Amino acid sequence: MRNNTDKAKKKRVKLHEVTAENDIRYRGPLSYFHFQILGWLCIVLSQVALFIRLAGRVNPDAAANAMNMLEVLQNTAKLSLPFLLISVFAQLLNTEDGYIKQIAKNAAAMAGICALFYIAFYRYIVGGIAAFLDDPGGILPTVQTVISRIAPGGFVAFNIFVDLFLCALSMFFLNYTPRRVFTGRARILFRLMALIPIAYEVGCMVLKGRSARGLIEIPIWAYPLLTVKPVMTFVLFVVLALFVKTRELRFRRHGRTHEEYRAFLKTRRNSWNFSVFLAIMLVVVSLVDLAVVIGFSMGEMVQTAATNVEAKLSATPTPEPSALEAALGAAMQGDSFDNEAFMAHLPADLAEVIPTDAPPSSEGEAAATGATPRPINLDDIDAETLKAAFEDAMQEEDMDLAMNRGMAIAQAVGFGGSVYLLFLAPLVLLFSYTRKPKYPWMGMLVPVAGIALILVVCLEGVHRLLYLLPIEKMRLEDLREIVALSATMIQ
Repeated sequence: MRNNTDKAKKKRVKLHEVTAENDIRYRGPLSYFHFQILGWLCIVLSQVALFIRLAGRVNPDAAANAMNMLEVLQNTAKLSLPFLLISVFAQLLNTEDGYIKQIAKNAAAMAGICALFYIAFYRYIVGGIAAFLDDPGGILPTVQTVISRIAPGGFVAFNIFVDLFLCALSMFFLNYTPRRVFTGRARILFRLMALIPIAYEVGCMVLKGRSARGLIEIPIWAYPLLTVKPVMTFVLFVVLALFVKTRELRFRRHGRTHEEYRAFLKTRRNSWNFSVFLAIMLVVVSLVDLAVVIGFSMGEMVQTAATNVEAKLSATPTPEPSALEAALGAAMQGDSFDNEAFMAHLPADLAEVIPTDAPPSSEGEAAATGATPRPINLDDIDAETLKAAFEDAMQEEDMDLAMNRGMAIAQAVGFGGSVYLLFLAPLVLLFSYTRKPKYPWMGMLVPVAGIALILVVCLEGVHRLLYLLPIEKMRLEDLREIVALSATMIQ
């Protein structure tokens, strides 16, 4: 028994001792190429879910038949960004020269989506509607108001390349080693630049939260610049980047060089350790994300209950206009105000709630109308009144509304979308960032194929929606007459 234990200790290889010669044999069958394909397939499924949801609004029977499938598609579509982020992270780990390439590629894609949106929206949508109006100047504020009311949270975020660009930029500042600029102590400044994408993410969170509460209105031009991914997914990416960096520090603590660490990153043992750490963090992030959503809901429920209790306890009787006018008339003596006369002519129930030392001015009138409520003193409130106020404040309907409002605000900020990462953890154990596809150039075709599939889904979706529209069918003879009339007008 002791000999077996000694052998096990001898076989254990320390982190800085791992080389290609003593590497493990296991390598996950899935590469970044497979995760890239899965990510784009999830994006395609999100478009399928969109058209199923539209069909349900047009035809209630279609919604009832596709309800279960719609829920599955929506939950699966939420995994699109995690798949793509893991794919990008794997490509960054494979070679240090890939940082600039990934940043440039995602920045170009982000700018391309922004340009397409600005052209399509401002030129064709707004410009097309303006062609039918005598005053086209007011069309943009009207469209802004409509979108703010219809869209969840008052905004629309759709440019996933903003997230990919920010993640690649964070990884670049945390792990890239500058060779000419930012050398020596200046490298600390380079590492601190990782706070730039983090600050951008936090700024988007604040804007989304204030928009969800109705405090601000995010302009339409900012929609393609907003982050899409859940907040905890970005946190996961930063944690992975820090994992790689701290692992390098542990490795180089034993006298190893940066070049040796780059070689260590290509080992199957480190790939397996990374996959295990990623699987654990997926579970942790999912649970934390769920806890944050529950915290938002509980916060809204507590705030609603406190507001209801305060309103119940500070309620004052509302005077009748005739009694108040009579009291004010008796108190007014020329340009002066007789406070004693005013109090003497008030009804008894009002005289009890208005302080006797109220100033003889408009403040006294405000106190009489109930505009200035008395401060709540819990010592003056009996237990039965306090209990009744809490029971009224904790009504089930109000609490349900507060809970749903808290969940909506959390989702608008970016929380709640990482709960489903829990189901991705087992698949990550089959992933290896060191495994490269047989034909790397095929990775360039995946986005093209994904966009083509999205166009096919859109065409097929519009085609099927036409059959569900509640419009009266026309006869073939009527269609022929319309076509003949249109042809005559064109000639």
